[in-house]
Amino acid sequence: MATILVASAHEALLEQVAGELEAGGHAVARAPSAQAALAAARRGRPDAILVDAGLTDIDVPDLCRLLRQEPHVTPHTAIFVTGAAEPASRDARLAALAAGASDVLGQPVDVAELALKVDRWTKLKTAAEQIQLAGLVDPETGLYNLQGLARHIEQLGALSGRAHAALACVVLAAEVEEERVLPEVTTFCAQAIKAGVRHSDVSGRIAAGEFAVVAPRTSANGALRLAQRLAGVMRRRSQEAAGAVPSFKLRAGYDAIGNLAYSPVTARDLLTRARRAWLNAEADSRLGWIRPYEGGR
Repeated sequence: MATILVASAHEALLEQVAGELEAGGHAVARAPSAQAALAAARRGRPDAILVDAGLTDIDVPDLCRLLRQEPHVTPHTAIFVTGAAEPASRDARLAALAAGASDVLGQPVDVAELALKVDRWTKLKTAAEQIQLAGLVDPETGLYNLQGLARHIEQLGALSGRAHAALACVVLAAEVEEERVLPEVTTFCAQAIKAGVRHSDVSGRIAAGEFAVVAPRTSANGALRLAQRLAGVMRRRSQEAAGAVPSFKLRAGYDAIGNLAYSPVTARDLLTRARRAWLNAEADSRLGWIRPYEGGR
């Protein structure tokens, strides 16, 4: 089932289109204005967006451009402009397409035809994103790889900046005495991280035995507690395994931005700084195994 965002100030058209889409098995989010459409795109993850050209609070090309800037609106999300004057001028069509619209449809709207197009586009979106996702996931652990993690850091950074919210990054690195056991330890740590993070956190493997967790709405103190919680999950699971997991030591580093909207530090900088921090940690120290980023290289 796909989620379709329908933006129209005309209630009759809104309900007609929404009803047809819901009859086809789709979930529909209704927005009576352009501003409401932008808010809905931020809250959810629409698989396709229908924009009525009759919206008056924002010009259609500007709305398409703003929608394309939303982190949850991917390059594969179709944006249809419907109800354009018939015949639509070439300049108007080109302006909408250049701003990010996938198609511009005239009036009267053939709702059945529109539903078929939406269905086709959403299936293509799903297929394209599944292929893309396969290239962003580490096959050994099921966590994001470095490329996937970097992509999600940018998305979380954009959302945190708009919300004037905090963002934190924790890096954990497992150290073993014998390299041959590192793959087994890596798998164990990845499973523990999956069990210990929140649903809103994004975790990934960035090197052999090295992991990162990006946590929205999390301060420096929250990042410290997150690292301690993950270490506790690993310790408890290792004890439950009764020696089945090879022994390893853990080092960790973290960094956080209190309000990303006003910080010169970018979301991607957090990962670099957290990685630098764990290099200064001491695995054999009861307190010094985790360190905050303190500047420098």
